[in-house]
Amino acid sequence: MSTLIEPASMNKVEFLRLMMLSREGDRREGILLRQSKGWFQVSGMGHEAIGALSLLLEKDDWLYPYYRDRSLCLTRGLSNKELALAYFAKKEASSGGRQMPGHYSSRKHNIASVCTPTGGGLIPAAGTAWSMRLQGKNNVVIATVGDAASRQGEFFEAIAFAVQEDLPVIFVIEDNKYGISTPTEKFFVLNKGGVLSEDHVVKFDGRKIDEVLKAGSDAIAKARRGEGPTILWADIDRLASHTSSDDHRVYREQEDIDAMADRDPIVLLRDELMEAGELTLVQFEGMKKEIANEVYEDYRSAEAAADPDGDEVMNHMWGHTLPPEKPPIEPGQMTMVEAINTVMHKALGTSGDIIFFGEDIEDPKGGVFGLTKGLSNDFPKQVFNSPLAEATIVGTAVGMSSYGMKPVFEMQFVDFIAPAWNQITTNLSSLRWRSAGEWKTPCVLYAPYGAYPRRRMPQASSGQRSTATIRT
Repeated sequence: MSTLIEPASMNKVEFLRLMMLSREGDRREGILLRQSKGWFQVSGMGHEAIGALSLLLEKDDWLYPYYRDRSLCLTRGLSNKELALAYFAKKEASSGGRQMPGHYSSRKHNIASVCTPTGGGLIPAAGTAWSMRLQGKNNVVIATVGDAASRQGEFFEAIAFAVQEDLPVIFVIEDNKYGISTPTEKFFVLNKGGVLSEDHVVKFDGRKIDEVLKAGSDAIAKARRGEGPTILWADIDRLASHTSSDDHRVYREQEDIDAMADRDPIVLLRDELMEAGELTLVQFEGMKKEIANEVYEDYRSAEAAADPDGDEVMNHMWGHTLPPEKPPIEPGQMTMVEAINTVMHKALGTSGDIIFFGEDIEDPKGGVFGLTKGLSNDFPKQVFNSPLAEATIVGTAVGMSSYGMKPVFEMQFVDFIAPAWNQITTNLSSLRWRSAGEWKTPCVLYAPYGAYPRRRMPQASSGQRSTATIRT
């Protein structure tokens, strides 16, 4: 198993080794795939220098990665053996064999479980960052995404919420110029001047460790000072095909592919260290051979590990059943709205970790049906109006509950649930299962419906029929 180095003590030679470990893991998985020992592979080749961002994180900071962040997760603390177990979808893997390769997860290292829909972790990242701010913590969140996924609506919702609340979150766009086979120059939002405020955007060369560290350290220091989010725009190359199901030679010129090799971040750092006299070619080749042997052994061991049990596939679908409790209301006559409001009041008084969030729920409105009347007056640090953005409401609940808060969030009308459906299906309903119970999202979402009973009109005169109704 790989020997990991504490980030605080890591030097450039040691980080080069981690970059090489990441690269060799990609290479080994490609070999295994061609041997029909794997079924899918997504490469992080060319993205390795971004891993230096993990060197800047503290223990209680969080990372929401995406599927090309092998180096970022290795640097954060995951071992190559853990990635090997995930590649083979073994029972010991972080997902118990339920996730695709490249979908990292580690509660121990605060690496949030990667969901498959691109950009699906951005709003939860903002929710985690909001939790940190509400608790007065001096921590930060890094959330990464590919350039093509920056056109997802949730990308903009996450940024808008982070800017609105001055959240300690850094959004890193890993711009490798392609969304599978489609060049993103035409579509990438940051190529369109004026779409996002330049006050929040920092562009840098993501192939060079010094530039990664400079941009990252400035953004993290800004977040820790309470000055809000930064969008880091990393200019990098995707040195391999999109996935093992793709061949970039079909749509990229060989000249372009060859030119990328000259910008390989591992080559750039190797040459820098050799020029500085900190590394010799003999040492580099020795490291390369040592890492290849280490990775080979990790994957050989992982291949022999136990497979998931088919009869356990329904495990972790539900949390533990709790015994019913008597509602905290006194016997008597009251409306349903009064009963719900009373329970909400009493719940807020039991824990500062309970947070209410929804459209128009603050006083003086107190919700369109009065369910939250008086809550924000009595608990101003726990009850907040949300923007009119249902994906933000549910995604924020995912990030907050994963962090340990207790969200009670309102969808103003159940009719408006569709914009939140991605977060409901992608994260809220699947996170416990896909992480084999490691991650949980204990929260309450409620959505009023049927609030206008139907009353039939008076019967029409003889010989006529009427199906008209009125709403009251």
